[in-house]
Amino acid sequence: MKEVTFGERFLFDIQGYLILRGAIDSDLIKAIDHALVKNEAIDHNESWAEGLPVVTAQHFIKDLNVENQVRMNGLPRLDPIFDQLIAHPAILPYLKEFMGEPQLVNTWSISKYVGRGATGWHNGLPTEDYTVRDGVIRSPMVNVVTMITPNQQGDGCFTVIPGSHKKNFKLDPEWSTAGLDTPGAIEITGDPGDVMIFTEALTHAGAAKTTLRRRTTLQYNHVHRNRACPMWDHHNVRHYWLPPSLRERFTPEQKELTRWMDYTIPDRSVSGSERIID
Repeated sequence: MKEVTFGERFLFDIQGYLILRGAIDSDLIKAIDHALVKNEAIDHNESWAEGLPVVTAQHFIKDLNVENQVRMNGLPRLDPIFDQLIAHPAILPYLKEFMGEPQLVNTWSISKYVGRGATGWHNGLPTEDYTVRDGVIRSPMVNVVTMITPNQQGDGCFTVIPGSHKKNFKLDPEWSTAGLDTPGAIEITGDPGDVMIFTEALTHAGAAKTTLRRRTTLQYNHVHRNRACPMWDHHNVRHYWLPPSLRERFTPEQKELTRWMDYTIPDRSVSGSERIID
């Protein structure tokens, strides 16, 4: 397994993220892109979501509720090619280094098209949850973003405020959406196969999409083993949990990274009755 260098640990700690250039082989990127375009072009059976309260568009396999954007949820359910980014050898050492005992809990893709507006600044962890003790970094939630298409200026790239995972002040309300006018903000640009790994304590958002080409990224979100409790959110549970019949095809490393699924049966109440989501 690759050893994470002191320089990489140093950068992750002071920035809140790392960029791994060319981490994913171009042939795999092309195969993933092909599968994603295919799945974005078809309708999916969303009957499993009947009875769920409509509180978030992310209930659905194919989310078209944001203008000029397509989001696909639960990627390994759509095509086995998406398995290959689970416990990928170019990524797994960083997850273990920065988390200790990572578990994959959510996978999704986002394809943006011209006209997609900027999103609001946000973070998935409070800053106090990111810690460094005796040289050991611990972030209970780490997101891995794989660039499938070019991510260049105007493509609606990730925008981050480096170091904001340690911030002590709230953002001024006038900086409500992603933009380089927010102090310290930068765009994360790159090429297909580049990977961004960041702590969810980092303040991040998506820039406005002004170019004509499609911009696609994949997000694989991980939490520490002690926090692998996505069953608390029955709205999105189907996209987190993967059935045993699917996980049979996983490698030992992939099974280990999804170990929490061995102990969870995601049933939930629908109109007063229980139904297993599979």
